Order: sequence, then C-alpha cells, then structure tokens
Amino acid sequence: MAASVFNATQVISVLTNVRNELANSSLGLNQSLVLIVLLALTPFFFLRWLSTRKLPPAPPSWPLIGHLHLLGTHAHQSMAVLSKKYAPEGIMYLKFGLKGGIIVSSPEVAKEIFKKHDLAFSQRPELIVTDLLVTNKHGVGFQQYNASWRNLRKIFTQEVLSPDRMQYAEGLRANEMDYMVNSIFKDVTRNPKEPVEVNKYFWVLTINFISRMVLSKRYFSNNPEEESEEAAEFKYVINEQFFLLGSIFPADSFPFLERFDIGGLQKRTKTLLPRFQGILTKILTERREQRKQEGDAHVDVDMVDVLLTNQEKGEITDLNIRGVVWDAFAGGTDTQIVTVEWAMAHIIADPKIYETLRSELDREVGVDRRVTESDIPRLKYLNAIMKETFRLHPPTPLLLPRETNEACTVAGYYVPPNTRLFVNVWAMGHDPEVWENPLEFRPERFLQPELQGVDVQGQHFNLIPFGFGRRICPALAIGMVGVQLGIASLVQGFDWSLPDGVTAEEMDMSEEPGINIRMASPLRAVAKPRLEAHLYSS
Repeated sequence: MAASVFNATQVISVLTNVRNELANSSLGLNQSLVLIVLLALTPFFFLRWLSTRKLPPAPPSWPLIGHLHLLGTHAHQSMAVLSKKYAPEGIMYLKFGLKGGIIVSSPEVAKEIFKKHDLAFSQRPELIVTDLLVTNKHGVGFQQYNASWRNLRKIFTQEVLSPDRMQYAEGLRANEMDYMVNSIFKDVTRNPKEPVEVNKYFWVLTINFISRMVLSKRYFSNNPEEESEEAAEFKYVINEQFFLLGSIFPADSFPFLERFDIGGLQKRTKTLLPRFQGILTKILTERREQRKQEGDAHVDVDMVDVLLTNQEKGEITDLNIRGVVWDAFAGGTDTQIVTVEWAMAHIIADPKIYETLRSELDREVGVDRRVTESDIPRLKYLNAIMKETFRLHPPTPLLLPRETNEACTVAGYYVPPNTRLFVNVWAMGHDPEVWENPLEFRPERFLQPELQGVDVQGQHFNLIPFGFGRRICPALAIGMVGVQLGIASLVQGFDWSLPDGVTAEEMDMSEEPGINIRMASPLRAVAKPRLEAHLYSS
C-alpha cells in the first residue's frame, strides 16, 4: 500500500504543476477557471478512487522481508493466530519478501472466491521447485490453467477415473488391504508385545496401490530386504520429492537470490529430476515396446496405457504423461497415510470412540468375513470419523497455492493481479465460530442433523480438505475410500492398545512441519488379532 500512496503523491504533485502552468497560460479566463477547478478536484477523486482499492488487513511488516519473520515452523498455525488478531473477517494480506499473498481462513470468504472469482484464481504461482521438476508444470496439479490443462483434466476424470477403471481399482485396493492385514498379523504373531508402527504398513499399501493402478507394477514390501534396487530408487525419489515440495526456497520470495541457491535446495531438486526421469523413461520404453508387440490385441489396463493411447491420438505430450504420473504419486500417497494415522491415534486414545466404531463394524459386517469396499456406505460412524479427522488434521493445512491473473475484489478488499492465494483449511477446522469445541475429536458431530449432510466434495466450505472449484483434487473419491477402508480393516482385524507405560494423555499429538500434517512422533500401538486365523490369509 505504501507504493500506491507514493504514486498518488507523485500524481498530485504533477497535477498541481499543471494547474499552475494553466493559470499563467494564454487561455481565456473562463476556460482557465474551468480547467483549474477540474484539476483541483482531480486529486480528491483520485484519492477517493484509491481508497476503494484497499488491501485486506495485514500485520505490521518489516522492510524487504515483509511478514516472513512472523511465520514459524508451522506456517498454518502462525497464520491462524495472525488472522484472528488482524483479520477477523477471514482475509489477510501478507508479504512474503517481494511477493504478496492473501490468506483466507473463513468459509464465507472461500465460498465468495469460488462463486465469483474461481476462474481468476485458477492459476498456479511460478515456484522454483515446480520449475526445476519440469514434469510438475505439465500434469494436472501444477500446470497453469489453459487449454492443455483442461484437456488433460478431462482425460483424467473421464478415462483414468472411469467407472470400469474404478472397478478395477477396487480389486487392487482389496488385494493390497489383504497384504497389509496379513503382514501385521504375521509380525504380531511372531512378536505379540512389539508395538506396530501403523504408517509403515499403510505406506506400503498406498504406494503399491498407486503403482499398480498407474504402472501395473508392485514395487514395495514391508520387509525392505525383499525389495529390488529399482524399488529402493523409487522410494528415495518419492520421499525426496515430498521433502522438496514442503521446503521453503528463498528465491520464491526473493527472485534475485535464485543464482545463489541458498541452502542448496535448487541443487537437490536438479539432482532429483534425472533420477525420476530415468525411472519413467524405463517404464514408458518397456510399455511402448509391449504395445507394439501386442498390436491390436493390446488392451489398456492402467493409467499409463490410457495416457499413451491419448498421446497416439495427438492429444497430449510425453511431458504430460510424465506430469500426470508424478501427480498420482505426489498427490495420492501422503494424504491417505497421514489421515489414517491421525484417525487411528484418536480412536486408540478414546475408548468410547473405539468401542462405538467396533460395534458398528461387528453389527454391519460381522467377524466371520473381512470388511470390504461395498460395506462402507452403511458405516456411518466410520464416515463421521473420517470427516472429523479431515477437520482437525487436514492432510494439506494450506491448500496448494493459487494465483490471480487479474485484479479483483474479495470481501470488499482489493486484490492486485499476480497475488497468491493460500486457503488455511486448518484454521477453518479449528475456528470456534465455525465448530463447537473445535479442539475436541468428536465424530458424532457429523451425525447431527445440521451436519450430517456435510461432505468433503468442495461444496461445504467449512470442510474443504481437498480444495474447491476448478482446482479441486480430481481423485478425492479414491482417497476417501482408501482412508475409510484402511481404518475399518485395522479396527475390525485387531484389538489395539497403547504400549506398556504409555497413557492417552501422554501421546504426542503434535504436528511435524511440512506440506502435509504428519504426526511428529509416529503412532506406535500394540495389535492383537481378533478374527479367525484363516481370515488373515492373503
């Protein structure tokens, strides 16, 4: 805003000089008087017009760095505190070095953006990590909003996520769920008192499900010694990309620092790219050769097949294929893992919640067979647990940033073009003005008539963990099923308890910094089989 005031002062000075010149000109008296009056009033109208372009409220800032000094290791928490203090209307302006952004922490403001400005805010900001990981800018997640993106998203939603492929995915998920439950059963049978680290098992399940759906390959095992060198390389690439996506690149706030690579993150990203491209090149080369050999007899099975078929039609490029494959692993992995871990932590910590869920499973499914995907619609309390977990622990607390390509007015405030948008869904989920007792994990709130119809599809703005509008996660349905079936399988299959000497009050429920909200201390609990032994066989 200081820059705008400075420009206004300059304009007023120039207009004053012009007025003085006119007073000394050879124009007639009446003409001169009219021009002088008009010019005298111009600064008033200019300043009035400028006042209508009021930026959203902001905390006091420092020169050059803006508000960066106010953001701690958990930016979403810091932003929530700042919003409550300086921006009670739910929209706040922050300067990230030389870049400006608005922070939205109100369902009403988020809804206004969706209803009035979704197209304007459909762009992604240019970020160092997405520029260096070239495939990022050609997939669905980070590509700019344009004809190529619209075509790619259409292919993704209509073909990759078609009903036939979702039925195929159901079988893959069931198979991987069997493998996870069987692995836990074997491990706890050998070492009954040894606590289970839940996220390790669910990581293997999730990444294998995605790799089979995308590539028709199963890479990973709960025993790393059984994994190939290719699997080890793939695991490194996946974990490294999550680290880099959650890292702060100084040049994103201060572009002139890009040449210095402070912290070495740019070098790490440049090193990662050829390793990831090497994996994809091998996969695509093998698949193209297979398709060539099979000819007309070839049937599209997985995501890569669908994408290659569209490439042969001239609809997409090789970079698009690589970008979508990258999106599948980047967007689908951590979301399910962190949500299941948080949910299980709350279930194990609260005997009432645990017993209510298990009673529902025993009533609707029984104990003489394993829970399946077809059971999920009847498991209302399970669905409520999932929603409550998304509310209290949204996988991505700050939705992936957007950027406006034009000036607009949001909640009565002026938003300049090229302003970044951060929607703080964590703040919305913890807001006492939106939720009763927001810090308590209470799934039953979603069984009440007024909240029973709330879902996470991007239409109920008090619960939007997957975003909204044009940029909503296209595969959210897959993630929701994975979360619910994962929780149900773990609770139905085992009796869970905390390790000896650990109480619910002593559980570490703090968050680890990063793009996704992981538990700072991974959940470790003792699992005891509760079904007949033959039901654990895979």
